[in-house]
Amino acid sequence: MLAAAFAPGATVAAVARQYDVATSLIYKWRRTMRARETGFAEVVVVPDEPVAASVPAAPPAVIELEIAGKVRLRIPLTTPPTLAAAMW
Repeated sequence: MLAAAFAPGATVAAVARQYDVATSLIYKWRRTMRARETGFAEVVVVPDEPVAASVPAAPPAVIELEIAGKVRLRIPLTTPPTLAAAMW
């Protein structure tokens, strides 16, 4: 989202509308990203894959956040706490 908001020719307002977040939040994330040494981790949003009914799956060891019912962020439990905190 930050890369999209600050790409050449993009506007923060348009990206904020696209992701249903306040423009001030995007600016805050950018300030936070620049202030931290660890930075932000790249997040890739992919569609859910269907799970085969015959294969029982173990629940993933992740923290899952759903934003405005449109975006789901999964943070593995192996993520260092400082990096996970930077994603909030």
